[in-house]
Amino acid sequence: MKYISNFVYVLILLILFNCKQSSDKYVEFKIQDKSNSVNYLDEDRTQHITLKPTNIQGIFTDIAVVDSLLICGNLRSEKLINIYSLNSNKLINKIISRGNAQNEGLSIANIFVGSNRSVWIYDITLSKLFQINIDSSKNIGLIQKEISLAPKLKNIVSPSIINDSLVLATTYSFDDFRYLYTDFNKIKKKVGKLPDITNDEFLEDQPNTKFPNRAYIFKAISIKHPIDNKVAIFYNKTNRAEFYSNDKLSQAIHYKSKFNPKMYVTKLKKGFSVEDYAKTIYAYLSVAHTKDRIYCLFSGDKNGNTSSDKILVYDWEGNFINELSLDRKVSKICINPITETLYCYDDQIKSIFSIQVKF
Repeated sequence: MKYISNFVYVLILLILFNCKQSSDKYVEFKIQDKSNSVNYLDEDRTQHITLKPTNIQGIFTDIAVVDSLLICGNLRSEKLINIYSLNSNKLINKIISRGNAQNEGLSIANIFVGSNRSVWIYDITLSKLFQINIDSSKNIGLIQKEISLAPKLKNIVSPSIINDSLVLATTYSFDDFRYLYTDFNKIKKKVGKLPDITNDEFLEDQPNTKFPNRAYIFKAISIKHPIDNKVAIFYNKTNRAEFYSNDKLSQAIHYKSKFNPKMYVTKLKKGFSVEDYAKTIYAYLSVAHTKDRIYCLFSGDKNGNTSSDKILVYDWEGNFINELSLDRKVSKICINPITETLYCYDDQIKSIFSIQVKF
C-alpha cells in the first residue's frame, strides 16, 4: 500500500509539473508591419569615442545636465537628487527627502530639462512631478512646484514637459495608443497605435489589470523636439524607432537585424501575464537630444544586458547619422545641447564620464 501511495504521489507531481509546463511558455511576439511601411538601417558609420572621467560617483537612476550643473537621481540615499557643479565636479546640494509627505518622494525615474531650462523630477512610485530652481546660486534645487498626477495617469513613462499645463508621455497603463498629451489631470489627446503582432492571444489581460500586457511589451521612451512639433519613440524590447511630425507617423525604422519582444508567458485563471526573462533582448536604453540630433544608447545584446557601448545618432526625421562606439559600457546618457558635451553613467563602477561630441 505504501508503494502504491508513493506512486500516486509521484504521478500527481508529474501531472502538476506538466500542467505548469504547458501553461508557461517562452513566446516571441513578431511585429507585423505592412510591406514598405518600415525602413531597415544597415549602414555602418562608426566613430570611436574615448570617455573622460569626471570624478562624480554614486548609484544613480537617471542623469541630466543644464548649463554647468549635473543633476543625478539617487537610488538609495536619504535625498533623492544630487546636484553637482561641472566646473569643479563637486557636490553642491542634495534635495528632496525620501518619504510620502509633501515635498518628499520615493523613486526618481526621470529628470527632464525643458527648452526654457526648466528642470522637472519625475517620481514614478508616487506619480509626482517636482519643478526645481537652478537659477539662483543661493537656492539651487529649491522646489518651485509639486504636481500629483491624476490616478488614471499613474505609470506614465519618460514625461516631456511642454509647458506648465501640457505633458507628453508614453504609458504602461493603456494599450490603445502610442503616446499621449495630458494636463496632469486628464488625457487631452491620444496619438498613434501599438504595432500589430503574432501570438497576440497570449496578451489577453487578466481582469482589472493596471498594466496591459501589450503596453508592457512595447514599453518605449518618448521625446519631443524643443521647438517643432516632432516626436520620436524608441522601443525597449524591440529595435524599433518611430518618428512623428504633427502627431502623424512619418517613419518607422529597425536598426540592422530586426528582433522582436521575447517574453515569458504564464497562463492565469483568466488571461496571461508576461515577464522579461533571460532571452529578452533590450534595444533602446536611454535617449538624449538637441534640436538637431538624437543620441540613443542601444544594446541589442543577446545576453539581456541593460548597459552598452553603442550610441546611435539620428536626426529628427529618422535619418541615421552615425554610431558612436564608446570605450566602456554605460547605462544612462544625457547631453548639454549648447556645448554638445555627452555625459554617460557607468553603473559598474558607479561613475560619470563625458566627451564633447564632434562630427
